[in-house]
Amino acid sequence: MRKRRMRFLDDVISASNGKPLSIADLGGTLSFWEMNLEHLAEEGRIGKIDVFNLESSSGRVLRIGDVEIREFNADVTDLLEIGKTEYDIAFSNSVIEHVGNLHSQSLFAKEIRRISRRYIMQTPNRRFPIEPHFYVPFFPYIPLGIRSWLHQRFKLGWLMAESDPLQARIDCDQIRLLTRRELELLFDDAQIHVEWICGFAKSYILVGETTA
Repeated sequence: MRKRRMRFLDDVISASNGKPLSIADLGGTLSFWEMNLEHLAEEGRIGKIDVFNLESSSGRVLRIGDVEIREFNADVTDLLEIGKTEYDIAFSNSVIEHVGNLHSQSLFAKEIRRISRRYIMQTPNRRFPIEPHFYVPFFPYIPLGIRSWLHQRFKLGWLMAESDPLQARIDCDQIRLLTRRELELLFDDAQIHVEWICGFAKSYILVGETTA
């Protein structure tokens, strides 16, 4: 699926003419680009990729071919040091569901659109039967107390059991998946593409243009 998501980015890059493009990756990692840059037929069309993440260390630089990828420690809901449409493309893969509550997600939506001319964002569907982090059916609809109790006692998905009850509650509460309707409200200028599995919408890819 990541390969298919990168095709959306490749299509946006291909549609752009002129100088090599600047890309902002909101919430990504250098390792993501190490694994996935090869899926782009970039051929000199990308000038730089700047990665913004609260868990990153500012100053790290990775060069793959002729593409320079820089890492910055930053809150992706508050990128006021970046100017309006400073980047040609903003990209984000499975991040918005981790930034906090709906208010924080709305700040993220404003920032990804403010700093770029075009953007591509992917996020899981809240209504997909299997929650993609804990691998428990309909996990987002289970009361927080029960989710925390399960997380304390069992390894769920890619998360180990968390014995600390407060941290278990934080782990469960900090992931907020979105519905399609919420995405439509947050990104009213985006085209929404669906990733399907067995007839269910697993996740959404949003592609938008912020300037004429």
